[in-house]
Amino acid sequence: MLKTLKLGLLFTLGAMACSLSMAAGQQPAPVSSATRLIALPVCYTTKPGDLNLVANGQAADVYCAPGDFQVVRIAADCLAADLERVTGKRPTLKTNATVLGKQAVIVGTLGRNAIIDRLVAEGKIGAQEIFGQWESFIIQTVQNPLPGVESALVIAGSDRRGTAFGVFTLSEAMGVSPWNWWADVPPTRRTELAVGATRIVSGPPSVKYRGIFINDEDWGMHPWAAKTFEPEVGDIGPKTYAKVFELLLRLKANYLWPAMHECTRAFNSIPENKIVADDYAIVMGSSHAEPMLYNNASEWKLPKNQYNYETNAGAIKAVWEKRVQENGRYENTYTIGTRGIHDSPMQGGASIADKRRLLEQVFADQREMLARHVNPKVEQVPQIFVPYKEVLPIYRRGLKVPDDATLLWVDDNHGYIRQLSTAQERQRSGGSGVYYHVSYYGKPEDYLWLESTPPALVWEEMHKAFENGADRLWVLNVGDIKPAEIAMEFFLRMAWDIRPWQADAQPKFLTEWSACTFGDEHASEIAAVLEEYYRLNFPAKPEHMHLATFTDNYGEIELRLKRFSALVRQAEAIEQTLPKEMRDSFFELVLYPVRGAALANRMHLSKEPADASRAYDQLQAETDYYNKAVVGGKWRHMMFANPRNRPALRKAAITNSPVRVALESAPVSAPRGYISFEAELPTREIAGDRAAWKIISGLGRSGDSIALLPTTVSPASDAALEYNFNLTNSSTLRAIIYSLPTLAINSGVKARYSVNLDGNEAEVIDIATSEFSQEWSANVLRGAAIQTSKPVHATPGKHTLRLHPIDPGLVFDKVVIDLGGLLPTHLGPPTTPVDP
Repeated sequence: MLKTLKLGLLFTLGAMACSLSMAAGQQPAPVSSATRLIALPVCYTTKPGDLNLVANGQAADVYCAPGDFQVVRIAADCLAADLERVTGKRPTLKTNATVLGKQAVIVGTLGRNAIIDRLVAEGKIGAQEIFGQWESFIIQTVQNPLPGVESALVIAGSDRRGTAFGVFTLSEAMGVSPWNWWADVPPTRRTELAVGATRIVSGPPSVKYRGIFINDEDWGMHPWAAKTFEPEVGDIGPKTYAKVFELLLRLKANYLWPAMHECTRAFNSIPENKIVADDYAIVMGSSHAEPMLYNNASEWKLPKNQYNYETNAGAIKAVWEKRVQENGRYENTYTIGTRGIHDSPMQGGASIADKRRLLEQVFADQREMLARHVNPKVEQVPQIFVPYKEVLPIYRRGLKVPDDATLLWVDDNHGYIRQLSTAQERQRSGGSGVYYHVSYYGKPEDYLWLESTPPALVWEEMHKAFENGADRLWVLNVGDIKPAEIAMEFFLRMAWDIRPWQADAQPKFLTEWSACTFGDEHASEIAAVLEEYYRLNFPAKPEHMHLATFTDNYGEIELRLKRFSALVRQAEAIEQTLPKEMRDSFFELVLYPVRGAALANRMHLSKEPADASRAYDQLQAETDYYNKAVVGGKWRHMMFANPRNRPALRKAAITNSPVRVALESAPVSAPRGYISFEAELPTREIAGDRAAWKIISGLGRSGDSIALLPTTVSPASDAALEYNFNLTNSSTLRAIIYSLPTLAINSGVKARYSVNLDGNEAEVIDIATSEFSQEWSANVLRGAAIQTSKPVHATPGKHTLRLHPIDPGLVFDKVVIDLGGLLPTHLGPPTTPVDP
């Protein structure tokens, strides 16, 4: 812990360099907006003592040693290109140190760059913090590092990726967005760039392996790569993957599960793919359905029913072993165990016990292969086991997973993690991680079009995972990457360094991201647009509007459509103020998702059939514009507004009346009345000694939400939220509690809370649901587990409703007291709690 705090302090001190120089009488230009996320003092005017990257029309040389890793050369090339993007001046990339100019950027890996090693030996660079560390780096200005070189900015990595991450840290601090290519974000042009005196130490990362899964690529990534970007291959090939790998490095990620649907050639069937991955130093893995890097969906040539380890182990072992032989010299993780073809249940084993024994034999055979072809010390070979879908019950029935294999826990495909490690499981040498979705193909409904998972939900679930020991591997299902850019960046920034991100992560990140992407001037406005976008889509994703839980009660539908219309106008007004060179990126990242979601809502909620039809036609026009006009057609075939032809986005599915699905069953003839509180605004909160109530900003169906944190301790017996209210008449009350549909943190606890009125007997409520049950489906589609207490009689006067969390991990969103009438909608006006 002390080391972590020390590194964080050093990282922060680097950001102070420009402000300290001002105190000495100098007046440098403002630090780049990007330094809100990158603490590196890049200035736009030069002064004595600075390292001038570009000054007087000349760029400093960039040096890397000829014997360093290929990824270091790649990163150095990217840095040269990034300097040219910003200033128009491209530095010379040199591998001969004797011909360097007076100022230079020296890039290299400890042990691979003789100049850096000598500077360390002479004490000019203190590298003690990164020796032997994973993916760490130092960025430091050094005076007179070499004969003829007056000053240098040295970027030194503890390993090959550490060096690359240091280089891309400089690029981002100069104002080059990680999304410069993938979302066409242009840097602000500058005539001069300089780095003030600095020493920054960063790393090791919070999570060891951090990456993405390109998935369900049939409607976006595959047709775009095959027809637009890489037609010479006619598929997702090495040229496309090189762009993916560069993006990962720019986001300080190191890991990929490649595209694996039948429409795409298997990653390893194109030999160049794994070579490019190694050049970029990306660790390759494979999904839960692809053991031993083998894509059975497209590579298994026998009948599917013969992919059965119980009856055909020899043939299956042969294809696995061939893959390990071919790939064993590269950096990989190996998914162990087995399932069926693609994403189907494993064949073989008549019972859970039989399947358990079969899987344990699979583990033994796979590890024997790894010992022969990768490392005799098989416990040192990174292996992952994914207890996903039907595999989880087998694991829960006593499956013996090798202790050194990483348990990769999975969310329920809709953002709520099924299970994390118990205290006993956290002692395993392999540790644990999380496979998380912001794109999904499957039950109860797909969401493959727009990315609308709030960063606040990602924070709540992944922070909980990290607290509970899941720090070995995080992988995010991003679909086609576009349009999941914002979620992908937030997830990976958390994985790199989780410390800055607390319960206010969403507004903090969105503001910083907006400033880094589009500049300071409109950052707060763009962040506000995105906040409202996530808020409106949380109760029902655009892809799920045909199942939406909205009614005409209290003018809810009209209000929702008005809010979407206002949001579109706000986004369009911002677009008009942006420089023309930024408008394509703004359309991709903000305007298209906002317009798309608004149009999907109009299609299903508008009372006028003609208006709903116009909304459908406009959505097609917006999507055509994305594909054909943005950046001159660069993204042709990438955006498809209706993957799998889902009802929510089909013209034939547009109805003539609003969707009317009640949130709860209630007699509509009963007298109407209710009292509604935002859960995060109680009259009183009681936390206990080891935990505190925290408001999670931006998470919930209407306001924010509140949770007792950390989740690693059980709630104290008196932990509670209390809501005071007054009644003027006697009433029969029911408490309706809206909580996030989170699942029990691990197998040792449940997901229970209790509710009582005025200190009377408490009623215990468990929000746990069985996956794919009707209740679970309803909960994830509406973003809430809605539970109603038993009725109690209350007399006129002051009363107190008390919520007590029994198990950790509960997140409360809204509290409604039903006075015996039509139940309110989630947009009903909140009531101010009565003072104690």
